[in-house]
Amino acid sequence: MSKIHAFDFEYDHDYTLIGIHSILEDFRLAYFLNENLKIHLKRFKEDLDFPSKNCSFPFYVYEDKTNYTTWSLISNKYFFIDHVKNLNDNLFLEESKTSYLISEKKNVDYFIKIHGIINKNKLQKILSQINQTNHILTSYTLDPNDLKSKDNLIF
Repeated sequence: MSKIHAFDFEYDHDYTLIGIHSILEDFRLAYFLNENLKIHLKRFKEDLDFPSKNCSFPFYVYEDKTNYTTWSLISNKYFFIDHVKNLNDNLFLEESKTSYLISEKKNVDYFIKIHGIINKNKLQKILSQINQTNHILTSYTLDPNDLKSKDNLIF
């Protein structure tokens, strides 16, 4: 008699997540964060693709080998042009639309994901430095376990 074993796997979201509100484009934000935080975010060679949503999100990575942390910066918004099929309702042939990495946080422009151990004081210092960066309106921590689409942050 054979037994069937079922394994239920749930990814452990053991990282610090910071939401950022900013008008900057991703490469300019990465530049300013590098300057203010003294880190070295670099564009990853491949974007984070979601073929089912027909969108991709560029992201930046920095491995801090001294503190055993990995930083990732990723946009929450992907803007694209959609061709209108029904011309009766619309004057134009195209309309711009937005897809979100984390759809329940549509007001967040970017996320910083930090893998590794960061104490409370260090995190407060990081948030303070981010908030002092030009063209950043605000930043704050988010609990990944409260997000419905938290699995989109697995990369």
